[in-house]
Amino acid sequence: MSKHRVAAGALAAVALAAGLVVSGTAEAAAACTFYVSASGSDGNAGTSPDRPWATLERARDHIRQHGLNKDMRADLRVCLRGGRHTRTATFNLAEADSGSNGFKVVYQAYPGETPIIDGGKAVTGWKRVTDRPYFVADVPESAGYADYFRQLYVGGRRAQLAMGKAIVGSGFFDEASIPNPPANPERPTRSYDGVQFPAAGVPAYTNVRDIRLLHIAIGFKIDYFPVVDISASGANKRVRLAQPHFQARLNRDDGFSLDYDDTFYVLNAFEELDSPGEWYLNRATNKVYYHPRAGEDVNQAGAYVPVVETLVNVAGSSPSAKASAIAFDGITFEHGNWLLPRDRFIGGSQAEAQYADDPFKDPNHDGYGGEVPGQIKLTNTRGITFTNNTVRKMGSGGLQLLTGAEDVTVTGNLFHNLTAAGVIAGRWMDVHVDGARRTRNVTISNNVVTDIGDDFFPATGISLMNTYNVAVTHNLVHDTAYMGFHQRKAEEHSLLDGADGIGKTTFSHNEVYNATSKVSWGVHDSGAVYSFGSWPGSVVSHNHVHHSTSTANYYSDNQSHQTRWDYNVGQGGRFDFSPRYRQPLSVYASHNYTDFADNWLGGAIYDGDGRPHVVTDGAWPAEARTIMNQAGLEPAYAGLRWKVPRENLADHSTVSQRSAWNSDLGKLWDGVTDTAEASSNVNESWVQFDLGADYEQFAFTIQQDNCCTWMTTHWKVQRWSAGQNAWIDIMPYQAINTTAPVVYRPPADLATTNIRLYVRNSNQNGKVGVQEFSATGVRK
Repeated sequence: MSKHRVAAGALAAVALAAGLVVSGTAEAAAACTFYVSASGSDGNAGTSPDRPWATLERARDHIRQHGLNKDMRADLRVCLRGGRHTRTATFNLAEADSGSNGFKVVYQAYPGETPIIDGGKAVTGWKRVTDRPYFVADVPESAGYADYFRQLYVGGRRAQLAMGKAIVGSGFFDEASIPNPPANPERPTRSYDGVQFPAAGVPAYTNVRDIRLLHIAIGFKIDYFPVVDISASGANKRVRLAQPHFQARLNRDDGFSLDYDDTFYVLNAFEELDSPGEWYLNRATNKVYYHPRAGEDVNQAGAYVPVVETLVNVAGSSPSAKASAIAFDGITFEHGNWLLPRDRFIGGSQAEAQYADDPFKDPNHDGYGGEVPGQIKLTNTRGITFTNNTVRKMGSGGLQLLTGAEDVTVTGNLFHNLTAAGVIAGRWMDVHVDGARRTRNVTISNNVVTDIGDDFFPATGISLMNTYNVAVTHNLVHDTAYMGFHQRKAEEHSLLDGADGIGKTTFSHNEVYNATSKVSWGVHDSGAVYSFGSWPGSVVSHNHVHHSTSTANYYSDNQSHQTRWDYNVGQGGRFDFSPRYRQPLSVYASHNYTDFADNWLGGAIYDGDGRPHVVTDGAWPAEARTIMNQAGLEPAYAGLRWKVPRENLADHSTVSQRSAWNSDLGKLWDGVTDTAEASSNVNESWVQFDLGADYEQFAFTIQQDNCCTWMTTHWKVQRWSAGQNAWIDIMPYQAINTTAPVVYRPPADLATTNIRLYVRNSNQNGKVGVQEFSATGVRK
């Protein structure tokens, strides 16, 4: 081998480790054993880039049939060429597809190309509905569309399911003609068929069976109920909900998390299709409707809906016959479906733990009976690696490690635009399994997890249930609906110590922000970093939590046992060590820092340097600043931070300075236009955004509502000019006198790394407020 070739190979290895794209050199291409292309043919040889196979199954079966993965002497690499590899069914791998002799069977991107394993289908032929602002397209099952889906993606963005305004019920009701379920012998039950509302809040909806009722209560119980019927009853409308789900949920053990005077929203009603970016599915007619955003052409932007549920399933046949030594590298997975909400309710949950159909048959008697699924599943596996991949635009979660998944490495991936957590590890029901069936020995490091839970408000970033020896380190987790990191075991009071038990989680050196993003919807009883129950031997250390919208940055909750919380920094939120602790107290903490004065500290022993240090006026000591600087992605993976496309350049991730805004500044990006505003106690305020790179082709959108007296009368945007060493107006102050979104596009193109929004109130009280602000642009 020539010296030149050695140098090129070394350079490629360094670039891959840094998360960079390597060009398709001859040397890199030669590493491929087989080739798969969306434009290939399964009749080809599959052994050269210009004669690829068409399907992953052809590659899998060829390896299996010829025994190529037996007694291996090198990795077998199946290289996927760029483009969409459209799936109509799950890609399955079993123990027969394992690597051997310390080598792996690798499914990877062809060097320099981006293959997409796509479980969805494009929606085309959109037509404008006469005299209406929305478009319609056909999605019949006969053409390959799923009979049910909860997502529509337009231009890569998740559209909002048509939604009504918040309504509050006036009572439960029991239909005399509908038999009540059998009484629960263990305790009294409530027997109702649905919720009634004042008639003015519930229009005359058509296609009722496709409607879902979103319920939010006590800060963390969120439900999505299928609607069976809506009928008039005097001054009320009765919304009948599907059984047995409503009955089971109504009578869950706490007895107070579902009541008629909670907050409800109607989802997927044609009559609520009234705002840009909303969509509606009519399953009776197999038609989908979409209300385009300002300036958007839905046919040009491209629209997709999910079809296939579970894109990849790696499963050994038993704990003693595991699928092993398989790797996925550099592949994009998108548009996976989730069919369970078609026929039953989802929710009643904490994070990704799902409420059971019949909780009284649940052997743990806690109401939970499973988890939100992931789209890449591992069951009875050993030595699986998942690196440099992108998992996005999913109708459920991302990567799910189920029963018997062990020795798993998850590094350098992007998980974004998902319904549920990027990584879900452990089964809720796997409490008393033996070691071979425990989800254990897992490394989750240097991943970006973001934009989680827009259509499932209990969603988290990384979620553990009944696992052992999981290390979650140096990840960047942000913009998640409910929590950034969550761990909860099925039996609150059990210990299950030892190698076959539950615990020994390491959560360290992670950066977590805006990890409780649905607070503005009433989802507030949470923590950015959260642990519930006994997880002996677990350590939470050297993490940086900031820009959290919930008051709890770090939350050690019920029955916590034998854990440590050390060297953590929390900005804008408290340390919450719950007094609902196990006796004798065995939660320890030291060297923690916060700028939140009202911390809840009854549930921990403060050894070392004592209780969390409360910092004022941003005077963080050297130790705290070191923790902040070392948290998050390591240098080799730092480029991943900007790889996820951001719908709004002006959000939590880019705020760097501000003037006199109050603590509700996060409402500038909450997506809610009927509750409250971000506000300031002076009549002119600004907020600065550092975009991380030069952007151009800007568009700025501002919106306010009539909820408050602090109305903006004028707004402008500035950019930083390094050449002039000054802030320069992109636009002069513009008057605003409407509650509709107002869009400004600069008449001349420009590029900048920093922008400022200025707002002014010329009329009211010397104060000013804004409902929503967004900035879009193209990276230069």
